[in-house]
Amino acid sequence: MVIEIEVMEKLFEFSSFTKWVNKASSWFDEIDLNKIICVDTKGRLCVKDVEFMRARDDGSFPVSVYRIC
Repeated sequence: MVIEIEVMEKLFEFSSFTKWVNKASSWFDEIDLNKIICVDTKGRLCVKDVEFMRARDDGSFPVSVYRIC
């Protein structure tokens, strides 16, 4: 199955897992989470903690955060 998502501007990125742990709650605080997408350098979605840990473990940071339509 293929799902197409229109990506708007890049809002910010987490350069490392540590940055995500330390900054995610404050950076996401002012954003409608239903209108963003987090993507690692391999093009995989990062939605849950385990996906950010996977990106950490296989060197797929930074994780970029984009606004979507």
